[in-house]
Amino acid sequence: MTSGLVYYLSGLAILLGINLIAIWGLDLQFGLAGINNFAYIVFQAAGGYAAALFALKPAKAYGGFETYLGGFNLPFPLPLIGAAAVGGLLAVPVGLIAIRRLRADYQAMAMLVLSLIATGLAEAQTGLVNGPTGLALIPRPLVGIVHVTPLGYNWIFLGLTAGCCALAWWVARGISRSPFGRLLRAVRDSESAVAALGRNPDALRMKVLIAGGALAGLSGGLLVEYVTAWGPSSWLYPETFLFFTALIVGGKGNLAGGALGALLVPIGIVEASRHLPAFGYPGMIDSLDWVVIGACLLVFLWFRPNGLLPERKRVFRAGRQQAGGTQVSGAFAQRLTGSR
Repeated sequence: MTSGLVYYLSGLAILLGINLIAIWGLDLQFGLAGINNFAYIVFQAAGGYAAALFALKPAKAYGGFETYLGGFNLPFPLPLIGAAAVGGLLAVPVGLIAIRRLRADYQAMAMLVLSLIATGLAEAQTGLVNGPTGLALIPRPLVGIVHVTPLGYNWIFLGLTAGCCALAWWVARGISRSPFGRLLRAVRDSESAVAALGRNPDALRMKVLIAGGALAGLSGGLLVEYVTAWGPSSWLYPETFLFFTALIVGGKGNLAGGALGALLVPIGIVEASRHLPAFGYPGMIDSLDWVVIGACLLVFLWFRPNGLLPERKRVFRAGRQQAGGTQVSGAFAQRLTGSR
């Protein structure tokens, strides 16, 4: 393969990893807890903007051609840590408004409106995010430390993305397989049953909203530091439905389904369309992308709502133990014997 093709494929692998982190974060919220977070792209955008501010120097250092708040010039990996922290912290006010005070169908509408408001404010506030122009000249991690070719740097960044993917997988897997994850599934399936057992469904949703927001912020920080730019027009609400489609196609509620969806939808549909020969009016192929994505979403919702890799139903095997001639489950037997 030519070096140009290798460079392109390595960049594609980086984008796949970034999308994978974001989709796993959404899966925690939507797949496990049933939160229809239609403002998910806002969390990713906030993380990207935070990473930009933490990595950039003050605006006056660049001649003042762009305006923004901050500019801390922090070394790697602090911008990425800050991006994840901002994504998680943003979930607190959003959750307090949408999760605690609105029921599920109104939550979805409120989230969508939040996404529209955030985009409008970002484009209107020139002093905050440089208006619709956005931010440029964002430093890439380790550029001043390692001196390699552009292809060599792509491999370094791919390793960094792979490490972040491993961290996201560890977090998502830990939550999914823990008692907390089982409670989230219970909230998704029957909120009233969880409340009847003395658990607070709103508090559980708030926790997973923060965890998913942190992964969204991390993915946004990685993307911004890779492309070295941030602009409001790149984080519009349809991007959220791209992630939802990936989850529904691959299969929500499990990490493998999210990974398959990340490969098939953002890469298989969006990136593949870039190689189609131009036809029709300018921008027609980009418009057809959303037609294909919408049709794919409708088809899977109708014919295969659980996705290509459905969530595995967990069956707890009951160990049998005789207690006065009566068979009891393993869990109950542990309680009887006092074992942990």
